[in-house]
Amino acid sequence: MAESIESKLVSKALETAKKELKLVVNNDAFWNEFINTLEFEKLNNNEIVLNVKNLFAKQVLTNDFLKPITNAINNATNGNFDIFFKVKEESYTPTIKPTHLVELTTNTNINRNYTFNNFIVNEFNKSAYAAAQSIFKQAYWNPIFISGGVGLGKTHLLFAIGNEYIKLHPEKNVRYITTDEFIREVYNAFSKGGSVIEEIKSKYQSYDLLLMDDIQFLAKKEKMSEIFFNIFNSNVPAGKIIVMTSDKPPVYLENFEERIKSRFSSGLTIKISNPDLVAMTHIMEQKIQEAGEGFIFNRDAIQYIVHRNPRDIRQLEGYLHRILFYAVNNLPPRAIITPDIIQKYIEKEQDENWKQKGYDIDPNLVIDQISRAYNINVDLIKSKVRTQEVTQVRNICMHALRYKFNMPFEQIGMFFGRHHTTVMESVEKIEKLLKKDESLHTYITNLYKKM
Repeated sequence: MAESIESKLVSKALETAKKELKLVVNNDAFWNEFINTLEFEKLNNNEIVLNVKNLFAKQVLTNDFLKPITNAINNATNGNFDIFFKVKEESYTPTIKPTHLVELTTNTNINRNYTFNNFIVNEFNKSAYAAAQSIFKQAYWNPIFISGGVGLGKTHLLFAIGNEYIKLHPEKNVRYITTDEFIREVYNAFSKGGSVIEEIKSKYQSYDLLLMDDIQFLAKKEKMSEIFFNIFNSNVPAGKIIVMTSDKPPVYLENFEERIKSRFSSGLTIKISNPDLVAMTHIMEQKIQEAGEGFIFNRDAIQYIVHRNPRDIRQLEGYLHRILFYAVNNLPPRAIITPDIIQKYIEKEQDENWKQKGYDIDPNLVIDQISRAYNINVDLIKSKVRTQEVTQVRNICMHALRYKFNMPFEQIGMFFGRHHTTVMESVEKIEKLLKKDESLHTYITNLYKKM
């Protein structure tokens, strides 16, 4: 079958986009391995399907380069296409967009690359996964409120819900939006005045499924909260589904009216807990297998990576991508990845990044090691929490950065978000303690030797 004129134009636009991206991507090996190997497969309505060499390439491009690739192709075509990456062997299900739907349904903002198929379920997130799946059964809760920390897969879950819902109910109106985007939209409406606000309400009230990410950012924005509350009170009683995410459960949301928090809690609230090391190890093993590059990570290498990314799946995946990218370009096929390889090539790269910021070492590595030694959450160390135990460990971290690695007080202060005089006082307190407490002095000395 002859290639259509539209397909020829997209193929040509892809080549133009590749050249444009080469000027942006300053790593030739990366461009050759991931960008230049992109192949146009088909054009389906408003979606361009691009083939990638393997799942690892798909993950990297989806996570880090979807937006610039989309922008480059749309600039070259003067169009407004969505980009879908697939490995050649993968099946492709086109997005169904019936012609009778109103315009707002054609822009769901949902990333098609995130589905239930590539959402890794483990003990820490299985309740959230079950809640998401309940939407596609006869009995489900409405609204669903999913809370959890950064990088635990909340956004992936929203996209997966949206993609599955569109596949099962192509005639329905679906929208994913971040709270920041919602706020900007409402602000713009306020600036225009007139009936624009009512038009926005009407638009959001027409969605059969509304996926709202990071709802906590509505805090202290009374007018925005009131508009969303009106939308909420219209949609939920009408059987229109709302799924929200936040960094904390509704009851702990600050600067929200109690009536709003109560309504958020009226359906099903689910918390994604922090994964333990066993779960992160399992996720790591699955990510390596999904990448399909054939490199063998020994057990020590996997543990090495997991211990440096113990709570954030997104961060863990990014760390793995950097290792795999180096291996693809520098190691023989099926090479064994060991901690020595990771330390030699990844940690060195991180050191260079920190040196550009004026640091001789990565302070995060120091804090991580000390916080694990004291069994304190590393996030508390860099927070404003002032309990005696947290403050003591924070002061030890500052002392280590100063006396073990000779970091200037000003740089330590910048890293912790504190004035350099505060750092000086904290370091001095530890110095006095070390002189008084011989056991503490021995413990700290041994701890520093291991760094």
